[in-house]
Amino acid sequence: MHFVQGHVIERRVSEVFAFISDPENLPRWNYYVIGCLKLDASPARVGSTYRLVRKSDTRVFSVTEFKQDSRLVIRFRAPTPPLEIRFTLESTGSGTRLTDEWELRGIAGLVAGFATAPIKRAVGQNLGKLKELLETGRTQLQDGRVERYVSGV
Repeated sequence: MHFVQGHVIERRVSEVFAFISDPENLPRWNYYVIGCLKLDASPARVGSTYRLVRKSDTRVFSVTEFKQDSRLVIRFRAPTPPLEIRFTLESTGSGTRLTDEWELRGIAGLVAGFATAPIKRAVGQNLGKLKELLETGRTQLQDGRVERYVSGV
């Protein structure tokens, strides 16, 4: 399974990157995530590890690429299927183009390929919530939670 989606967020690249490069913010824009906790004390960097609590399970992932204001890549650890999520950021002049690319390899990717449309739709909705939160300072997630954000501008 492989897909790419993008949104333009009317905020500076540095602000968008600061927000998404802190995975503890995931529950603020992804309704399926209940919590995300950093498992080490160092600042976010390559090798940082997080425990992600979702509505149906708990997973562990690590940061495998961290390029300030341009790219963040996370990879889920076994026994979770080999899922890699890549966030790429580019300035549009007035905002940030955020590209979100998912790749699930192996047999898990083949099986998940049958569910690509609903997964892609959910990811797109979550990116829309991220955009709304960063641009307006408020969003209501699909499960009813209301999240707020104060811009660092």
